[in-house]
This record gives sequence, structure tokens and C-alpha cells, in this order.
Amino acid sequence: MVQQKGATNKKDILDRIARIEGQLRGVRSMIEEERGCVDVITQISAIRQSLSSTGIELLKEDAQCKNLDAEYLKALFKIS
Repeated sequence: MVQQKGATNKKDILDRIARIEGQLRGVRSMIEEERGCVDVITQISAIRQSLSSTGIELLKEDAQCKNLDAEYLKALFKIS
């Protein structure tokens, strides 16, 4: 059972990483197309949030990090 949960979580993390990769490619295209800075910064902000959330999920599953305080993790990844 634990392996199943771990496998599911691994797939979820990999799916998140794939979405982040797509967002990064989108930002690259936006810059190449000389899109407005507000649009680019908005996407970069979304990517930062996605990376932070993904990092937190990874830490939640790590045996050494399971006991870390949620507030510490939020501060570590600078999310609200």
C-alpha cells in the first residue's frame, strides 16, 4: 500500500514538473515574441509558485523532512 501511494505521488510530482517545463517554454516564446513585460512577469510568478508547491510536496514525502513545520516550509519556499 505504501509503495502505491509513493508511486502515485511520484507520478503527480512528475506531472507537475512537466507542466512547469511547459510554462517555461511558454515564457521563452513570450520573450522571443516580445510580449509585454506584465504578461511575462505574471507567468514567471506562476512558475515560482508551482516550483514552491512542488518542492513542498517532495519534502512532505521525504522521511527525513516529514516532521518539518508547515510554516517553516512556507518560509523556505517564500509562499503565503
